[in-house]
Amino acid sequence: MEKLAGYVEHIIYRNADNGYTVLTLVSGEEEITCVGIFSAIAEGENIEASGDYTDHPTYGKQFKVESFEEKAPEDEEAIERYLGSGAIRGIGLALAARIVRRFKADTFRIIEEEPERLQTVKGITAKKAMELSAAFRELTGLKRVMEFLARYELPVPLAMQLYRAYGAQALPRLKEDPYLLTGQAYGVAFSTMDEIALSMGFDGDSPCRTQAALLYELQHNQGNGHVFLPREKLLWAAAQLIGLPPDRVEMCLDTMVEQGAIRQEQVAGVLGCYTPELYEAECFVANKLLSMLRFPYGKVRGVDGVIEEMEMTQGIRYAPLQREAVTLAAQSGVLLLTGGPGTGKTTATRAIVHLFEKMGLDILLLAPTGRAAKRMGELCEREAQTIHRCLGMSYNDLTGRVTYKKGESDPLEAEAVLVDEMSMVDLPLMQALLCGPDAGW
Repeated sequence: MEKLAGYVEHIIYRNADNGYTVLTLVSGEEEITCVGIFSAIAEGENIEASGDYTDHPTYGKQFKVESFEEKAPEDEEAIERYLGSGAIRGIGLALAARIVRRFKADTFRIIEEEPERLQTVKGITAKKAMELSAAFRELTGLKRVMEFLARYELPVPLAMQLYRAYGAQALPRLKEDPYLLTGQAYGVAFSTMDEIALSMGFDGDSPCRTQAALLYELQHNQGNGHVFLPREKLLWAAAQLIGLPPDRVEMCLDTMVEQGAIRQEQVAGVLGCYTPELYEAECFVANKLLSMLRFPYGKVRGVDGVIEEMEMTQGIRYAPLQREAVTLAAQSGVLLLTGGPGTGKTTATRAIVHLFEKMGLDILLLAPTGRAAKRMGELCEREAQTIHRCLGMSYNDLTGRVTYKKGESDPLEAEAVLVDEMSMVDLPLMQALLCGPDAGW
């Protein structure tokens, strides 16, 4: 890779979510367009970048930056250029010149550590001095978070997430509890963060390590289809993971339950431990289904006649349970249709769809996967789609968060919803699917 050194003259474009930036770098006598991830870079800063030249079909020659290192301004001219670039709110070219003329090479330290001395510069009041110092600390704080992440070879774009969550306290929080990066919001592997934390001097029985181990076990087992873990199993798994006696882990678990970081509930004779998110999702889904079951739907007339008509048209005879399923579908807020292979679920489903059509209902056919949706559409001779597409799901690569366009404020436009392969639908997706008016379907 090639290297470039210079100062940032102009930031052309920046994506605030992932830090992707297009900027102009002055290197010697040349102005070069650079592209890459620069979450906290500001105009006027000196950098040394590594990367390769590319030829963009629209924008021409560019330097694609793979990594870069910020360089401290080497002289008063560079300090003044940086301060006057607008990187710090409230400092323009003229004020930057006066500040640097007064404090010279000690300018940055004065702004950060002794802001009251800024009042000796014309145009800076006591209030403005504090505001300038706060803005400077905010900017340098983000850079220091990035430096911390880079030092341990962690994804530097996480700095933006951390700073949005904790502001100027991002780095102190990270140093106080590096395991916070193992949460679902940041997605760093527990083993990776554990090695880093121990190298930083954290003890093997540090509370933050034990807490992270408990949450890791709960989140890891979500991938195996477990909404919760029995308390004893959770204690044993976490103790094995970090090599501590179960009684030491139990003390930490009790504290987390008291604080609400882990939810504990008696389930079928077992004391279950949940992450708060899945506990709330399970409660929401259960309550929503109950409210739909209890909604007083009126009796639909003529169901038997429609069933007989379908039998004549299709030349078949429905089994008693199939007839019951079709009738219940027309008269209940929720119907669960189960059965092994060859028991007639597909025939009953087609009959339900046909009945809903006769009733003049707006129908949605959904499935958790594209293949299942295609199969359902072919069997029912109607369009079917995935739940994710129907709800308008989007995924943020930077935060790892899933969001849906459809919800309580914008419910699904349907009066009947049929979902195939329901056993493949997880709790968060079911929660999103049910997140509409209490009796709208």
